[in-house]
Amino acid sequence: MSLQTIIDNATYVEVDRREQYGSTMSRSGVYKTADRNVRVYSFKVGMHDGLKYSENRGVLEDLYSATGSTLEANISLNNNSGMNYLTAYQGDIESAQINNITMVGSSGRELYMNCSGATGSGYLFKKGDFVQPEGNVGGYRYPYQVTSDVTFSTSSNVTIPVHRGILSQNAVSLTSGGIKVGNDVRWKVKISNLPKYTIAPYDRIEFSDDFELVEVLKTGAVDLQTLSFDPGTGGTLSIGSVQYTTPVNYEYIDTVKIVLGP
Repeated sequence: MSLQTIIDNATYVEVDRREQYGSTMSRSGVYKTADRNVRVYSFKVGMHDGLKYSENRGVLEDLYSATGSTLEANISLNNNSGMNYLTAYQGDIESAQINNITMVGSSGRELYMNCSGATGSGYLFKKGDFVQPEGNVGGYRYPYQVTSDVTFSTSSNVTIPVHRGILSQNAVSLTSGGIKVGNDVRWKVKISNLPKYTIAPYDRIEFSDDFELVEVLKTGAVDLQTLSFDPGTGGTLSIGSVQYTTPVNYEYIDTVKIVLGP
């Protein structure tokens, strides 16, 4: 995939997973904050000017057509073997035994795993490790990072503390299915900043800026969609339990802010 080509050749990758929050200051001087508990991953990817134009015209076509900016990309941070350290598994359990671990549930910022079918010793996870449940259908989208060391045990319900609240996904359950760890995790992203490119002498591609990517969340049972209305009859826009009805012979629809929780 063309975006993966950019990541594989990155000069650096900046990761931002800071918690999103709002704040207010009361008249009495009390500072209050509220967080969304999501911590979406975003990435800034620096790119060198050494790609050959003659060998990467297909990469450019994918990046600058609709597939580059409007469709998801399934990316890895370690597709290039020289970048494996970025997400490498730090625990002590062999990969064959990791395959014997299954999910049994989740709550808040915790994943629950059944390790009774695995063998090993030492640490199951170390702080900062990447883990991604597969879900009951093998298509769960979201990776997490472990926030404290977890010692391996053969318990049927091992608690794994992670950095953000567990995100729901339509038709996917985390009460079964395996897990991916370390270099096997993936992110679903879209390009939020697509730089211009220049074809430079000696068959080189130069990009005007960094590539900026943001993780795509598709939580709950409904996604936003584009709907049309007949100006003569009006209509109703329904998203989950939220409805907005337009009047007959309306001239425009005012801005409607809809917040979907994780």
